[in-house]
Amino acid sequence: MKTILNAALLVTLVSAPARAQINAGELKAELDLPFTMTKVAEFKLPWRIAFLPDGRMLITEKVGPVWLVTQQGEKTPIDNVPAALWQGQGGMLGVFVSPKYATDHSIYLTYAEPGEESGTSGLALARARLALGTGKASLEGLQVLWRDMPKGRGGQFGAQIAFSPDGQYLFLAVGDRQRMTPAQDPNTEVGKILRLTLDAKPAPGNPGAGKKGDPSRYLINPPRDTEAAKTAPVVAAYTVEGPNLAPAETWSSGHRTPYGLAFAPDGRLWELEHGPRGGDELNLIERGKNYGWPLVSYAVNYNGVPIPSPDTRPDLAKPVIYWTPVIAPGNLAFYNGAMFPQCKGSALISVIATQSISRITFDAKGGATPAERWRVGHRIRDVEVGSDGALWMLEDNNPGGLFRVTPK
Repeated sequence: MKTILNAALLVTLVSAPARAQINAGELKAELDLPFTMTKVAEFKLPWRIAFLPDGRMLITEKVGPVWLVTQQGEKTPIDNVPAALWQGQGGMLGVFVSPKYATDHSIYLTYAEPGEESGTSGLALARARLALGTGKASLEGLQVLWRDMPKGRGGQFGAQIAFSPDGQYLFLAVGDRQRMTPAQDPNTEVGKILRLTLDAKPAPGNPGAGKKGDPSRYLINPPRDTEAAKTAPVVAAYTVEGPNLAPAETWSSGHRTPYGLAFAPDGRLWELEHGPRGGDELNLIERGKNYGWPLVSYAVNYNGVPIPSPDTRPDLAKPVIYWTPVIAPGNLAFYNGAMFPQCKGSALISVIATQSISRITFDAKGGATPAERWRVGHRIRDVEVGSDGALWMLEDNNPGGLFRVTPK
């Protein structure tokens, strides 16, 4: 029980007080940038950065490769990377360094694993030992620890990981693949945030610990809107091998495209996700809560079909901040470095659509407030914090730059 009831988990069990939701969609950009961006390397559709203890980086390209990169921009391809299906929003996605890296040298990958049928894929979570040598790097003993089944077509994968502050648990964000209704189906992990052990087993203390789902799952293709999703035809049926552990894995539900997931310095877990036409969200993630998708949204469908407002459903968790019009967020990272002291304790959000970086401040009660937005002129997919306090950003483009960001 001691590891379950650690301080960070206790924080997530305390519900935030009711407060008005903030629409930050019209926030204007600052006229002057307080930092300098220096391009150090280029990649093909880069997705995520993970820092090794020695300051080198692991960087994924959505098209497939994973690279070992120095802070001067020298690139070494990593061998034995698993196959990923690059199609739409799928491909090689996240890379994350194990909280026990000092002893196990493990890294985790999230990616679109190809299916047997052409054009199909499913989110996979794999772990491998990173072997480093002079001028070379490889993944050894790679194991796929978790798969979203059945594999299908289309949509966005989420694919972000956050490790609990005590290093015992792994939170995995699983997108709804734009299928909508599965986000409310407890028999599938689609549209959920999962809380797992480091071996990707259901973590003790989860809301549905010990529960099993139905042995059969039914696959639909992405519908045109949330209304059509209610009667979307089943295109495939799948029988789960062994027990269906989705209920036991789930920490929260009702998520659309959770691209950002990170623990704040106070131990609270925050999530950033895409809405449809409007309604990008910053959510405080709490145990067992339902965040409403596709039942409600501060948005409409892409084709203009209305979606009920979250204000109509007090039983569902509301976002703390939302963005209408959308910003298309990429990731969020909490800043605790020395190079930008004014940002200490804040979260920095990488933004694709408005080509910017946004700063969010937080209070002691689970509240958040939009602060500055800086337009940088690049579609920023990822923002991370280096050990010296510099910011590192990846550009969502082909070629897309890797930028080191320092104060002016």
